Amino acid sequence: MPAEDGLRIDIRFATAADGPRCADIFLHGRRNAFSWQPEDRFGLDDYYDCVDGEEVLVAEAGGCVVGFVSVDAGDRFIHTLFIDPLWRGRGIGSALLREALTLLRGSAELACASRNAAARAFYEHNGWTPVPAAESGGDAEPLVVYRKSAL
Repeated sequence: MPAEDGLRIDIRFATAADGPRCADIFLHGRRNAFSWQPEDRFGLDDYYDCVDGEEVLVAEAGGCVVGFVSVDAGDRFIHTLFIDPLWRGRGIGSALLREALTLLRGSAELACASRNAAARAFYEHNGWTPVPAAESGGDAEPLVVYRKSAL
């Protein structure tokens, strides 16, 4: 599929060989998205823990993984979505969201940190609707839960 700038983007299921690249995208993406957190709070192994037991789709351009999305099919939940910063703004995140919804065949939910204004704007631009969520107590980061039906 062509990206918004005409570059061909292929979306496929991730393989074990994609793990290190996805872990790198995940690490740097989280450090950027959660800039208020100490940088050493995140590590490369976090990716593997976070996507354990989930379906992972990768976006590939020119033979290189440039982004990924992970899906918990049982909970109908899109767990993570990260794009290499050099590849943002080309429609890759939107394409991964569409593929994740197709994979889930129905409505799905996702959540993002309420402080992450860029992610919230991106999801809302892509037609995701905030839904009322239970208050999270304690030290947990406040989240905004979004829902969307498959196309």
